[in-house]
Amino acid sequence: MEKKRSKAFAPALIVSGALTAAICLIMNLWLIPAIESAAGGLQAFDMRSFGYTAGEAREFLEALSEEGRQIYLTKQLPLDFFYPVCYTAFFVLSILALTKKRGRLWVILPALLAAFDYAENSFILSFLKKNAVPDVPGAVAGYVTAAKSLLMTATFMLLTVLFVLWVVRRAKQKKAGA
Repeated sequence: MEKKRSKAFAPALIVSGALTAAICLIMNLWLIPAIESAAGGLQAFDMRSFGYTAGEAREFLEALSEEGRQIYLTKQLPLDFFYPVCYTAFFVLSILALTKKRGRLWVILPALLAAFDYAENSFILSFLKKNAVPDVPGAVAGYVTAAKSLLMTATFMLLTVLFVLWVVRRAKQKKAGA
């Protein structure tokens, strides 16, 4: 049964993983550097792992050139709204492939991550379109970004632990069968 499950997941896992990696590379090697350059070197909203204040968000918006704003609005954000679909599929399929039935509740973690990522993207879209950062939404957005970063770290840690446990389990099975 486990072999059938992993074979059924393989194509979706590969496609979602490849899309996740490709989008991550495009954003981190091209779009985010272009946006940050257009803001005088200030970190983009998404890249402030520990969050930000409304004042820091306003400072970034004031420094961001019109060209940078357009890159954010027309390239970065559309891609960043698609990105959670890809990485959530990859993370969920990975968790399902690496766990038995008991471990399947862990899929909540990448689902929460995606929810916070969509909230973050929605705040950023609003700030860029209005060219303003109100105090309360600006502060909330900073907390949402920090929570998203924490959830991403937790998801990576979970996948690392699950992978190590899977390797150990496989090694024990091979040893018992030898």
